[in-house]
Amino acid sequence: MSLVKRLWIVVVLIIVATVLTAGIINIHSAQRYLENELKVKNLDTATALALTVSQSATDAVMVELLLSSQFDLGHYQRIDYLAPDGSLRAHRERVSRPPAVPAWFMRLFPITAEPGVAMLQSGWSQLGSIRLYSDPSFAYDSLWKSTLVLAQMFSFGGVLAGLLGMVYIRRVLRPLKGVVAQAEALAERRYLEIRPPRTLEFRLIIEAMNRLTQKTKSVLDDESARLSKLKTEHEVDPITGFMVRDVFRRNAAAEIEREDTHPQGLLLLVHIANLDELNREIGRHQTDRLINMLAQQMRQALQSPAGTRYGRLGASDFAILLPGQSESAPLQQQLHAGILQIEHGHLLQLSYGAARYGPGSGMSELLASCDQNLTPAGAGGPVVQMPESSVSPRPARVWVEILQVALRQHEFQLALYPVRGRDHSYLNTEAPARIHSSVCGETLVAGAFLPWARREGLVGQVDLEILAQTLAAVERHGHAICINLGYESVCDEVQLQRIIEKLDLHRTLAPRLCLDVAEDVAFEHPQAFARFCERILPLGCQIGVEHLDHHVGHLARLHGLGLHYVKLSRALVQDVQQEIAVQTLLRGLCTVAHTMGLQVIAEGVSRADDVPLLFELGFDGVTGSAVA
Repeated sequence: MSLVKRLWIVVVLIIVATVLTAGIINIHSAQRYLENELKVKNLDTATALALTVSQSATDAVMVELLLSSQFDLGHYQRIDYLAPDGSLRAHRERVSRPPAVPAWFMRLFPITAEPGVAMLQSGWSQLGSIRLYSDPSFAYDSLWKSTLVLAQMFSFGGVLAGLLGMVYIRRVLRPLKGVVAQAEALAERRYLEIRPPRTLEFRLIIEAMNRLTQKTKSVLDDESARLSKLKTEHEVDPITGFMVRDVFRRNAAAEIEREDTHPQGLLLLVHIANLDELNREIGRHQTDRLINMLAQQMRQALQSPAGTRYGRLGASDFAILLPGQSESAPLQQQLHAGILQIEHGHLLQLSYGAARYGPGSGMSELLASCDQNLTPAGAGGPVVQMPESSVSPRPARVWVEILQVALRQHEFQLALYPVRGRDHSYLNTEAPARIHSSVCGETLVAGAFLPWARREGLVGQVDLEILAQTLAAVERHGHAICINLGYESVCDEVQLQRIIEKLDLHRTLAPRLCLDVAEDVAFEHPQAFARFCERILPLGCQIGVEHLDHHVGHLARLHGLGLHYVKLSRALVQDVQQEIAVQTLLRGLCTVAHTMGLQVIAEGVSRADDVPLLFELGFDGVTGSAVA
């Protein structure tokens, strides 16, 4: 039995006991009062009647008339005229009418008033006595009516006391909901802090759990900082802040292979031709400082779009991956003009190379193409496309038509890829979106049409259409399906409300729906993401963060949001067999995530030999061609 029910039982018992006690005391007092009133009335009436009868005591007929007259005028049960020896001279008696009172009430509260007795005298001679009994029926009626009024008043008072007690109990127990919510969150490894209430017992409990939460947060923050430092030491060049060669190759390859990013773009290579001369002329320290300024200018001049990757391939070589870009000449001119503005920038002898990439492009081929086409700054040079694209760029109006027709004719479809757990068990299904376009006759991946949908303001409609397709697939297949939601669906209040309304119509299917949110959205818009989780989770959906890579050092920020899983980018897990540092990083990430109650899933696993090692490091699931 719950504490609230127990308290209610106690309150009700107290109110009932109080009402009954007060009622019985009041009824008993009224009973005694009526008995005393009847006693006084009997005595007064008997005395008055005795004085009257004394004047005609010798006339028996007159005595009978006086007795009859008094008996008829009042409510009497019996009047006796007794001789001095106690014998009955005259008598009047009435059968009492049954009062409109329950018999049990008369048994519980009997009214037994003493009879009124008065002596009849003539001078010093005693002529007899009068004994008078009043009819108690009217007293019972009065007592019963007063009891009913009292019961009504006490019932009203009891109900009012109950309502006030209910309000007070709710107010007192309101912090208990917070205690329960915090305890449930701790059980789910979500660490919430709540404000301690005034109630001493609750305050002690909540303060203790808040201390536990703070300690756990501190441990998570420290471990995340340690992992961030480890990742930085392993992946980042200390002079430029760019990725080192192997890490850049992995990240660039992962970006090119992703279906939800732009399928085409540029790889730009920058080469310092006179690095050795600079080291001799201005010194190693000044050269490193100049390279640092060069790296900063690269970031500022290019105004990096989403997915841009920067890498230092060697002492004098720098690479930039630019998704969605097609022309290199303007970028080279913009970048070179910016570099000339930095201190000692004129000392740098730079060469540029570039290559276009598309679906299926390999990093080795792209880098080789850039090397072959390195051209000194200002000399101009061709931009090589590797591989050659057989598809000419579509104009904007064609993309608008593709999207509008796809929305109107429901041409969106889902490509299903399994997510496997240990022992090849099934976790859920990833479902990237496709358009089987009747306009162009091709199947388009999300990375191809989403940039145009975003440009035309159609991402919200696209997400709703994909959500509808997913719910239908969940109902059809009966297992959990995972889809990606874009920035608009997470951060735009109107779009979020539309999604909630859609899910609310399919509450039975919502628990089998997994919603992936990209790490950039989750970490760069924390308030919007927290609001998204707060409103979606009550519907039963699972929420996770996908492509987690650059923000792994901030993983602890996700605690308390109620997330179910995180998916680590393929760039993090690609070389797990060869890199001990990568294994250490991944094991630490799994430990932190499990402490937060999150499952950890590896994305894009392409080698079957990596799967057992990933599970050994603590992963809960893997996805990719190795388990498809």
